[in-house]
Amino acid sequence: MAYRLKRTDETCEAALRRIATEEIDAALAEIDDAGMDLHDKIHELRKRAKRLRGLIRLVRPSFPAYAAENAAIRDAARRLSGLRDFEGMIETVDKLAAATGDAGLGPLRAHLVATRNAAVAGGDVAADLAVFRAEMMALRARVADWTLTANGFKALRPGIDKIFDRARQDRRLAAETPETAVIHDWRKAVKYHWYHTRLLQPIDPARMGRRAGQVRTLSELLGDHHDLAVLDGWIAGADALTGGAAERDRLRDLIAARQAALEAEAQALAARLFASPARKMSRRWKHLWKAWRAA
Repeated sequence: MAYRLKRTDETCEAALRRIATEEIDAALAEIDDAGMDLHDKIHELRKRAKRLRGLIRLVRPSFPAYAAENAAIRDAARRLSGLRDFEGMIETVDKLAAATGDAGLGPLRAHLVATRNAAVAGGDVAADLAVFRAEMMALRARVADWTLTANGFKALRPGIDKIFDRARQDRRLAAETPETAVIHDWRKAVKYHWYHTRLLQPIDPARMGRRAGQVRTLSELLGDHHDLAVLDGWIAGADALTGGAAERDRLRDLIAARQAALEAEAQALAARLFASPARKMSRRWKHLWKAWRAA
């Protein structure tokens, strides 16, 4: 299974239904996999939800059910966000230690692990997974009736252009006002563009594959920036950190310095990836699409 369009898809509508069904079926299999680590399971299920939202955003202007389905997928995934937030902060501490060489992050990591374990013990993860499963089953039933008002590249180009333009605008805004919320919005646009590039990779596997890899790198840089912001917010409000206020200030300074480095790296990469206007890029993709469909 691949998150890709195929020549065997007779229409964009058929491709939309097929890919959505594949992602939902994979999510259901992961939920039912008793041998899968719980934290890995939550992580993968949230990724499935994001891929589904990226898929329907590709055809948003020609997909009448977009708003309702996007909200349904988003709300289903939110049920799993609490546990994932703590797991994400633990991973963020590990990345911060690797990037900075700071040997003093052990107590913070141990505190987060204990807090995560307490959250798991005090919550009802099984019930949340059951609700998520029911939502995915209901979504799967609706997918069979999904329709588009356009076909061919006409069904895709407006969504491609909209997200690409948004990523370009957000990059400029982040350069002028590098606030957490602004960079977070930029990250979301970049991630959707990454999904769109992956979906269309078959039209020119080598070229689109290279771009997908570069956009993924950019998405990960911005994702790490966002994860650090989440960690910083948690540290700012934490009541009992080893080392008290002095350690809290030290950690927040360390995070701010790492975020600044990530911003600089992301801006340099994005300047190359989003140099051209959206219409120019999607025109190239249209020519590649036509040649691919005609082959």
